[in-house]
Amino acid sequence: MSWELAAVFPLPEDGLRGKIPSSRTRLLCRIAPFDMVWAGVTPVLAFLVRDGAISRLDMVAAYTAVAFIAALITFQWFRTSSPIATYFSVHDAFSVIKACLTTAALTAVFLFIFTRLEDAPRSIPLIHFLILTSGLIGVRVIARLAHTRREVVTRYGSTELENVLIIGATRLAWFFSKMVEEFAAHERRIVAIVDERASLVGRSLNGYSIVGAPADLSRIIDEYETHGVVIGQIVVAAHPDDLAPATWAMVQDICKARSLAIEWLHEQYSLPSAEVTERFASSSAPVFEGVIRGWSYWKTKRILDVIAAALMLVILAPLSALVSALVFVDVGFPIVFWQQRVGYLGRTLHVYKFRTMRNSFDRQKRPTPESERISFLGWLLRRNRLDEIPQLFNILMGSMSLIGPRPLLPIDQPKNIRIRLQVRPGLSGLAQINGGTLLSPEEKDALDEWYVHNASLGLDFKIILKTVWVVLRGERRNESAISEAVTYRNARLDLSIDDLRGPQGAHS
Repeated sequence: MSWELAAVFPLPEDGLRGKIPSSRTRLLCRIAPFDMVWAGVTPVLAFLVRDGAISRLDMVAAYTAVAFIAALITFQWFRTSSPIATYFSVHDAFSVIKACLTTAALTAVFLFIFTRLEDAPRSIPLIHFLILTSGLIGVRVIARLAHTRREVVTRYGSTELENVLIIGATRLAWFFSKMVEEFAAHERRIVAIVDERASLVGRSLNGYSIVGAPADLSRIIDEYETHGVVIGQIVVAAHPDDLAPATWAMVQDICKARSLAIEWLHEQYSLPSAEVTERFASSSAPVFEGVIRGWSYWKTKRILDVIAAALMLVILAPLSALVSALVFVDVGFPIVFWQQRVGYLGRTLHVYKFRTMRNSFDRQKRPTPESERISFLGWLLRRNRLDEIPQLFNILMGSMSLIGPRPLLPIDQPKNIRIRLQVRPGLSGLAQINGGTLLSPEEKDALDEWYVHNASLGLDFKIILKTVWVVLRGERRNESAISEAVTYRNARLDLSIDDLRGPQGAHS
């Protein structure tokens, strides 16, 4: 999918996995009893594995105490016990690994600061991490396997299975095979997959062999019947547009002659229609190809963003701690608020801020009036832009820049989205220092477009200084800058239209 399409159908960056509204967020998540016991036992096991015995009880006790406290903190942070064990997934396993690695690292760093780990072998944190991870993941895998074994076909009784042949080794085919395994294993059995790509023949998808091409469908069905496996249904997991019309016609003729049912997955799990894609591609909004990506400054800008964001996080750490405490007292937990917006190349972006409003619902789940949601402290944080501090982490992660067009909600995107989405959205920008909320959407878009085409180190530094000035004195419209940006955009628009018309259209 091209970046232009991604702007219309945003690509997920980190999805919404684990992100829930503030009113549904709990201060503390549960920690499974086994996890707590294992967190306390593994440090001792690490010393036993390393030395075969415990020589100094005080050293082991100190390491165990620090490791246990670190585990409780990281288990809360990564919510390792929140996933249901019987549905343990690869994503859940990665969360457990990250939590265990963080636990071992925090323990080692804390003890190194105070004792320089002089009394403990340096390999203990590594052994601690391996044992902790193995136990937590192992018990979850065992629970998953035990649950799966209890739900095998015997629960449904003995039934005759329908043999299924899939056309297309696609993500849709993988998803369908997982659905059959989980919910229809007593009704369907996937036999094999066929795909036009010769390089895939002999390989497998989710354990199912790719045995040939759709052109060999009739021969493949006969071969399976020779082995006593009668194909009862054809499932098409590829989009019809991906294969030649003659191939699809042949598949349909074979299925009709053999009285085989065809199930079209693309009709059940549809992708963006060709009509919408074509309408977007033929949009009248001008495209300025090569204007932005060729500039060397944008490569340098990313390095400067990382350095500046890291320094600001260190400098603002005491202020961030104070703001966090005030937000917790004022509006409660969670302290940080997230909002989904459209980011670089149309990808989904989750912008983080300190919370400035109370929950949408009270403890009795009754709606809170909008007039009562924002407090004086919240207004003060917004007025001084202190609620934007967490976006420094967005900059470090690469989803934002220090200076650039502000990320907008999908509904607020301008008509010409191609220009602003070719660069990372910014913590501050040209529109924010020349009027901010006092500007119309068209004026903001013109200022952002002017910045994208004229960005430089000097301009970014100027915007940073003016951002501080705006925070101190408040927002004011800069009519000359607005007029220059609007004129610039209109001139480029006229030039682009003339280029599209060509010589004859220009003189008509």
